[in-house]
Amino acid sequence: MCIIIRIMYVFLLKDKASILITGYYFISKNERELYDEFKLSKDYGIIMLKLALILLVGAIGYVLISKLVLWISIVIWIVYFVKFTVTFRFDKYKINTNN
Repeated sequence: MCIIIRIMYVFLLKDKASILITGYYFISKNERELYDEFKLSKDYGIIMLKLALILLVGAIGYVLISKLVLWISIVIWIVYFVKFTVTFRFDKYKINTNN
């Protein structure tokens, strides 16, 4: 799972991958031109990297310490994912066209 998320992180750093971002696909093409796709993809990629790191720490903790570390990291991952999903807004990525 960490490897898949890491690959998605690298892919999302390119502005062409912004179409894969949740909800962005449903915005019309005309409206998509109003958003900074590079910044949007970069920020989303960083979030994906954080999610991967949480799972990686849990996996390493499971091997080196105990199963409890894995379960704690899964709970942290779920909380972070839900927080990110609920609070992520496209509005802060709009390009200011008022000159």
